[in-house]
Order: sequence, then C-alpha cells, then structure tokens
Amino acid sequence: MALKLLAYATLLFFGMMIFLMIKEPYTIDVMDHNGNLIPEVELFNAQNYQIKEGLVESIVRAERVARYQDFDKLYVINAGHKTQEGLRGVLTSDEGMLQDNIMHFKTNSHYYRDDGVSLDGEDIFYDLKKEILSSEKPFIFSQKQSRSHGLSFVYQMKEGTISATNIHSFIQQVGKK
Repeated sequence: MALKLLAYATLLFFGMMIFLMIKEPYTIDVMDHNGNLIPEVELFNAQNYQIKEGLVESIVRAERVARYQDFDKLYVINAGHKTQEGLRGVLTSDEGMLQDNIMHFKTNSHYYRDDGVSLDGEDIFYDLKKEILSSEKPFIFSQKQSRSHGLSFVYQMKEGTISATNIHSFIQQVGKK
C-alpha cells in the first residue's frame, strides 16, 4: 500500500513538473483594455529624501506616484532643495516624469528661492546629477525688481546662474523717479 502511494505521488509530481514546463509564465498586464499603461506600483502622498554628508539636501513630495518599468510619473509635485549659499528653493508642478536621472516637469511649473528669484515655465527638465534646470520653451525669470522673458534657458541650481536665449528684460531701480 505504501509503495502504491509513493508511486502515485511520484507520478503526480512528474506530471505537475511537465505541466509547469509547458505552461506559459504568469505575467502582469502592462496595458489596460483602453491601451493605457498600467503602473507596477502606485504611491500616494510620497516623499523622497536626498541625503548627502549627513544632511537632507532635497525633498521631493508628490500626491501620487505611478511607477512603471522604465520611468515614474509624479502628480502635484513639490520639490525643495538647498543652494551652496544655504538658500532654500522650491519647484512645484502639476505633473512630471522621472527617467534616467532626468526629472521632466511638464505643466504649470514654478521655481521660487528664498532671496526672491523665481522662474515660471512649461516643459522644464532637471538633471539630478548635474543639478541643472533647463527648458526649450518660453519662460519668465524674476529677481527682486527685474523680470525677464525668454525662449529657452539653462539654470545652474547650485551656483544660481542662468543662461538664456532671446530675452527681453524689464529692470526697475528702487527709489529712482
């Protein structure tokens, strides 16, 4: 009896092994019925901290993060950082995408720094490694009493320097009539 039971169990085991070898592997659907990508992971009220030399250098907050295989989509973003001078800068955007260490802020993007520097634009890219903010779309750059409009820019976040093309600037002097 025990020998018969062992023979049936062995036969069942080999049958299951053959079934598993022939069966296609289980995969998660990456597209829904409308053809939209389905995220692998979704996070709500997410925060990402970048820590260097024992201090928090930047914090990125998002109301929703959808993580796909090759990129992340972020919604309602608030990204803060510190400059070399210790000034705090905040970049906000309605929607963004992170891929290959490049953060792409798509719509309604605003950058503001404690000393009054601000930047408004669309399609802004931030290179996380080089710490450079850039765009090939029209923008508005303000600093204290001056305001500049241009078609594209490259802004060195740590140094606080901007290079722009085709700009028109309006500069007011305080106290002069």
